[in-house]
Amino acid sequence: MVRGLLFSLLLIFAVSVSAQFASNPSPVNISTQPNGGEVITDLAFSKSGDSTYTIFWKLDKNPATFDPAWELSICDLIQCYLPFVNSCPPSKPNLVSANNFMFQIHFKANGAAGSSVVGLKLYGDKNFTQELYSTSINISSSLSSTKDPNIANIKLYPNPVTDYFQVTNGYNVKKVVIYNIFGKEVKSLFHYNNAQHEVADLKPGMYVIKLLDDKNKVIKSLKLNKATGGA
Repeated sequence: MVRGLLFSLLLIFAVSVSAQFASNPSPVNISTQPNGGEVITDLAFSKSGDSTYTIFWKLDKNPATFDPAWELSICDLIQCYLPFVNSCPPSKPNLVSANNFMFQIHFKANGAAGSSVVGLKLYGDKNFTQELYSTSINISSSLSSTKDPNIANIKLYPNPVTDYFQVTNGYNVKKVVIYNIFGKEVKSLFHYNNAQHEVADLKPGMYVIKLLDDKNKVIKSLKLNKATGGA
């Protein structure tokens, strides 16, 4: 009974704290061209009451949809962080006493097209167990159909794949780079028309394929489903 009462009190506390925070815009919508410049969006937070909070933030990137070529970073109340920093360092929390405070979201597509939803959560402890508030960042990096209609026709076939795949309509593709869902490069292959790329040695799962031109610029990023049959 004591445990049940304690759990109820903690739940009430968590709900009451979460209700004191809000953000604008929510969600954050970032829409850009793959080869466009850096997009900077202000994210304003507000809280009710006079309480002072120690805030730790964390980004939740979906490895299945978040392209490894993308750069997403945050400027909080302390400093601006590099794109690979996905959480607030334990030694640098944000002390929030005013009713309003602001973060900045920086995004650069680096030539990669795609879409993803990234979670942004605020916590009250450095171990990220006491969630205070959450919102999301919706990313869309897409090519204009009027800019290069041929890019939309580039496909991977077959997909899912067991042993080999081909790039259809990839006349300008000179290189194929394969990344696992954690953003680690696992293969880099030269490409020519009608080339077959072997992936029998890859483990089953989802991969991100980046197609590059002769200047090593990303033409298109696609997802490849590796079926069973590999190592």
